[in-house]
Amino acid sequence: MIPEAADFEKPHSCWKKRIDVLKYPQDINMMVLEDSKPKIQRVPDYTGGRLEFQKLYLPNIISIGAIHFLKPYVKGGESHKVLWTATYLKNTCQTYNDLLQKTGNSFHKKFAGLFAEDCWKYDETRDLRRSVRVEEMLVVDGCSVLHVLDKSVDSDYPEKELKVSAGQLAQLHHDMVLLENQIPYQLLKLLCNDKARLKSCMHNFLMVHGIGQASNGEVLEEHYITVEEDEQDKEEPVHLLDYLRRAVLRRDRDPAFNREIKMMQKCLHPRKYRIGTVREIKAAGIRIAKSSDSFYPSFIDGQLQLPGIVVDGSTALICVNLMAYEMCLGFRNDFEITSLVVVLCSLIDRPEDVKELRRIGVLRNELGSDKEVTDIFNKLDVLTVPETVMFAHIRDEIEVHFKSRRARIRVLRWMGEAYHTYFRSPWIVTGLLAAMFGLSLMFIQTLYAARCKGS
Repeated sequence: MIPEAADFEKPHSCWKKRIDVLKYPQDINMMVLEDSKPKIQRVPDYTGGRLEFQKLYLPNIISIGAIHFLKPYVKGGESHKVLWTATYLKNTCQTYNDLLQKTGNSFHKKFAGLFAEDCWKYDETRDLRRSVRVEEMLVVDGCSVLHVLDKSVDSDYPEKELKVSAGQLAQLHHDMVLLENQIPYQLLKLLCNDKARLKSCMHNFLMVHGIGQASNGEVLEEHYITVEEDEQDKEEPVHLLDYLRRAVLRRDRDPAFNREIKMMQKCLHPRKYRIGTVREIKAAGIRIAKSSDSFYPSFIDGQLQLPGIVVDGSTALICVNLMAYEMCLGFRNDFEITSLVVVLCSLIDRPEDVKELRRIGVLRNELGSDKEVTDIFNKLDVLTVPETVMFAHIRDEIEVHFKSRRARIRVLRWMGEAYHTYFRSPWIVTGLLAAMFGLSLMFIQTLYAARCKGS
């Protein structure tokens, strides 16, 4: 609602009251600090591609949290959640009423601020906070998530334990990484009365998505980006998607790159530059190699280094939701996932590009054909994202390499043209050598005569 003209003349207009509250710099700093924390929210409309990727943003089996609560496409999962909650309470020796009370007491103190305001709008007229008991929704969703994670890896037959088919189990894990299908990580901690169980559940969550390690610390399997769980973070993850992102980004980036990237200014305009396809990069004399120790793409000494990635049926879903999360209002980050996807979208244009990346070990294709991989990244390329610092850094380094290579080529071309112009005949070479010999004799003779005259 736009204020009327008369409102600007009122000494106590709504804007004036809000501005007067922030009288001191520390108040403004606190407001900025609060806004910098990511919240559970909807996919930002300004990312683009909302219609193209709608099915990758919507849950298929269950709703988790408020945004898709009781929507027609997830109503069938409500009976599953009731069963999982009852089983979880039995296995953990907890009661439903106790968890309701704990969640209700903590909601306004801890959880309410983690949700964006529009999360609670069921439609244009109804607010879920006035229609349902929020703590009941959170308890059922949280217990369901913990039970599914508890049984997905540790059970010999998780489908039987969870009363779902193998296909439904895969869809369940897809639903848990959707940006709009999240609940606070703090809620999971509150509902789990056993730290070891919670740690096991989170480990299982990473294992399902191929991120994990054996008991001796060795990586079990490379899937997407194989990294270790980050236990050194000072701040707790916001939700499961944030937990997955932190695990993916666990590998330390190159310190030299860190120092240089801090000196660069972020580009806020939508991405419109490319670094070329795999075929174009190779034709320009640039080598592409798999990086064994870093998630972050880099360009060093004429070599583009990329992390090893597995592409399967979940790749598009996880990528678009992680990218949407990085684009969320209030979430300060370096767009690491977005940068990698942008680089891959630029490199991959045809199946031949995928084939070359497979050959050098950067991509592992678990789909039916290289064309399917190409289609995924061509579709991801429609997303409108800012040009990230990391992508701009790589692009600029490649451009510098191009310029230096063109300069060397020009020098070599000039030398070649000079050779073909002036040395195309052996008699020309003989004449040039004779002339140089004659000039040398004349110089020696002149120098000798000058010395004799001086003496």
